[in-house]
Amino acid sequence: MARYPLTKFKRGFIRLSKARSAGQSRAVQRQARAGELVKIRPGLYRTVLLEGRPHQDLIDACAAIPDGVICLVSALAYHGLTTTMPKEAWVAIPRNAYAPVMCFPCRFIRMGDGIHQAGVETLKVEQQGQLRIYGRAVSICQALHYRERIGLDLALEALRTYLRQGGSIRTLEEWAEVCRVRKTLATYLEAILPPLCHSLHE
Repeated sequence: MARYPLTKFKRGFIRLSKARSAGQSRAVQRQARAGELVKIRPGLYRTVLLEGRPHQDLIDACAAIPDGVICLVSALAYHGLTTTMPKEAWVAIPRNAYAPVMCFPCRFIRMGDGIHQAGVETLKVEQQGQLRIYGRAVSICQALHYRERIGLDLALEALRTYLRQGGSIRTLEEWAEVCRVRKTLATYLEAILPPLCHSLHE
């Protein structure tokens, strides 16, 4: 039977609408049933050859959600700012955006335009695709903003780790203004910095 060639896939992904326009939608569905393709969301498939690669769930989320950005626990884990390994992909979407049905664990966080569009980095992952993710400093400030969602302990762990790694306080303060956590950040910096400085000099 006819198969949809991998050379037609874009970074390992294929949209059913594209296969349909080429008269190959049934071929894609057969390949999915045979275990050659993984269904990411209705209408989007990925080759199984990418299964198990680092951060593949985050890349899958970005491929499935054009305006989605990896955030909060997933972003903190990616940047090495927390020891918590999330069991789902945390994805920021615009406040009024449609949250699609996903075929793997995803948690959507709705953000206003000012926060959603700020500090986004687009990283190219070799042979896997693109990853849209918030940078380190803005991820810390978002964690403080959404501390009731992710837990204060996790947000403070990330802040301490960022500071231990030599992260810029000035950059944090700039993003704190954007994320509307200037006073919150100042409060926790005041509590964390003296003990941290002491421990670093022991």
